[in-house]
Amino acid sequence: MLKAKHIQIIIIILLIVGLAFTSTAAVAYWNDVNTNSNVIIEFGGEQANLQITETGTSFTGTLVPEGQAVFLGEKESATFVYTVSIDKTLVKSVNLIVEAIEVKIGDSTEYAHLVDIQINGSKDIHTNELFNSEVVITVVIRLLEPLDLTEVEDPLLANVDDSVAAFEAINGQDLSFTLSFTVLPKESEE
Repeated sequence: MLKAKHIQIIIIILLIVGLAFTSTAAVAYWNDVNTNSNVIIEFGGEQANLQITETGTSFTGTLVPEGQAVFLGEKESATFVYTVSIDKTLVKSVNLIVEAIEVKIGDSTEYAHLVDIQINGSKDIHTNELFNSEVVITVVIRLLEPLDLTEVEDPLLANVDDSVAAFEAINGQDLSFTLSFTVLPKESEE
């Protein structure tokens, strides 16, 4: 009788350990973050994978501030177009949050504020409804001209302390950023 009771206790302990392991593995799996090139895909709550395809043309040339494109190959904006879909049929819509993160000019973030990134017309971050169809994400990048207090009438329009130093720091440097795609359940509207 005592032996049977010990076996039951061991089985219960093994079941509790198994439940804890399974729960931890499930949470870790659905909160997984995948990285693909300069795109981060995060899953939170829904059991599906995002399919992201760049459908626009690749950017070639040099990005310059508005009104400064003088030479061949200089462009005032760069546009990237992505189509995003989910590989499974959803029973409810979810929020697709697209955010520009880790913006750098060269290897520095010092003048990253001079990079204007519009995602579907919103600055740096945009939320779309995603429900069993493709969503088109358009990202437009512009470089703002460095302006200091000596170059503007309104002090609020100055975006750097020294425009010459800013120009020298960013001139000819590569611009980089990461797009983060996050899927989250929609908040219930009651």
